[in-house]
Amino acid sequence: MTLAHAPYLCNRMLSRLILFLSSLLLAAMVVAQPADNELNTTDAKGHKQGAWSRTWPNGTVRYTGQFKDDAPVGTFKHFDEEGILTTIQEHAGDGKVSRARHFHIDGSLMATGKYVGQAKDSTWNYYGEAGQLTKVERYRDGKLDGEQVSYYPNGAVAESELRKNGSLEGLNKSWFEDGQLKSQATYVHGLAEGQMTFFHPNGSKEIEGVVVQGVRDGTWLYFNSDGSLQLQALYKKGELVKERKENGTFKDYFDDEQLKSEETFKSGKHEGKFTEYHHNGKWELRTLPADPIKGTLEDMERVLIGQTKKREGSYKNDLLEGEMKEYDEKGKLVKTTKYAGGVEVK
Repeated sequence: MTLAHAPYLCNRMLSRLILFLSSLLLAAMVVAQPADNELNTTDAKGHKQGAWSRTWPNGTVRYTGQFKDDAPVGTFKHFDEEGILTTIQEHAGDGKVSRARHFHIDGSLMATGKYVGQAKDSTWNYYGEAGQLTKVERYRDGKLDGEQVSYYPNGAVAESELRKNGSLEGLNKSWFEDGQLKSQATYVHGLAEGQMTFFHPNGSKEIEGVVVQGVRDGTWLYFNSDGSLQLQALYKKGELVKERKENGTFKDYFDDEQLKSEETFKSGKHEGKFTEYHHNGKWELRTLPADPIKGTLEDMERVLIGQTKKREGSYKNDLLEGEMKEYDEKGKLVKTTKYAGGVEVK
């Protein structure tokens, strides 16, 4: 190497050295940046500081937010595994209290309310995907407390219940969609107590009776929609002791829900046609095809197959009247008997 080449070599080495030092300086500057500009950092005490983000196992973001001294501050956003925003949570003060907005999958508002820690507090409002208010809940220390109200899609009140420390307490009512009272009952320490009443849509009573510590006790009355008495039932500490059929058509069932009998009563007496059934049917599941016109999806329904009649006939003033037919389990008529005033006609 000649001295003529020395200046060139020195200049090239100097350039590389400057580039190397510049790289070190840049790296040092990056390392020396404050923790607040980095993700998921903790300080010497192990407290979360600055911006944090966590991901789901599939790699999508689970939440993003800021911490200060291990406490959440400002806005946190939460996402599901598909990356869809589910919650925006605004933290205040020391991070223990926050206001949240939860969203439906289509992005519409689903619920708004307050958290203290991870427990719901104060008033929470819930909304349907169309934006209508569906429910109002009130909390204290993470438990339902105060009046809870649910609504029909048209905005009418569906139910109002009172709770104390999570348990039902006081008068509770429900309504039909047109505003007509549907039911009312009083609760004490979470159990129904005293008079309980249900109503038909036309406003007449449907059922009424007394409840003691959450179970039926004494005589319960059941009414038809025209106001006539349908059934009287006597209970003792929740157990049915006996019942008396008064007016209307009644169906009795076997334990597996196959129809056992169907009969009509008037003023407490058999009146009109009756039918009894063999316990020989079988339940089958059948597919209900989707209906694009009604907008229904494919579904399943349970259908009773093969059950046959056992006896059929008529009553008049609680006495058999006319022909009574009897069938075997295959449905074949095996006997016909005629009655007049409850007496067999030979």
